[in-house]
Amino acid sequence: MKTFMRTLLLVAVAFATVCMSPSAISPSTIFSSAMSPSASQWIQIRTAYRTSLSNNNHLTHFESLCKSHCQTDALAKAYYATALALRARASISPPSKLSLANQAESLMNTAASAQPQNLEIRFLRYSFEYGTPSVLNMKKNMTQDKPMAIKFAKSQSAIKDIAVKFFQQCTEISDAEKREIK
Repeated sequence: MKTFMRTLLLVAVAFATVCMSPSAISPSTIFSSAMSPSASQWIQIRTAYRTSLSNNNHLTHFESLCKSHCQTDALAKAYYATALALRARASISPPSKLSLANQAESLMNTAASAQPQNLEIRFLRYSFEYGTPSVLNMKKNMTQDKPMAIKFAKSQSAIKDIAVKFFQQCTEISDAEKREIK
């Protein structure tokens, strides 16, 4: 309990420090967060995603890249949700895991509702739901997302290799479907 309280205090102090920082509310920060990511920012977001999949030390960077755009861009919101899901996966605290997973689920669903035909969002949501334990009841959209996620894996994308690798290991698709994805 002492460790939890210390961690909570540390997080509160860090949050207060960031909020009180003059640079945290500069006009350039407000302006840049109101715009969709540029092409170079998308490269940074997807690169950070790629790195964060295998290295939890990069989650904070990935999360911050997405968070600044998640209010104005549905795909950035889906990537931010993915960052939260990866943070949940890395957490050792069950309440923290559940809280982060619930936040991720809500953001993923909001992003998918905002852009229902976006294949990348559907892939991110499918892979998130696939990775959640059944007991959490977060696998509600897998059936409708599956064809769009597979279509995404077959399309040209900056993260196509990640989607292909995911589906090659996925137990929810048939061997015939796996052979079609390359």
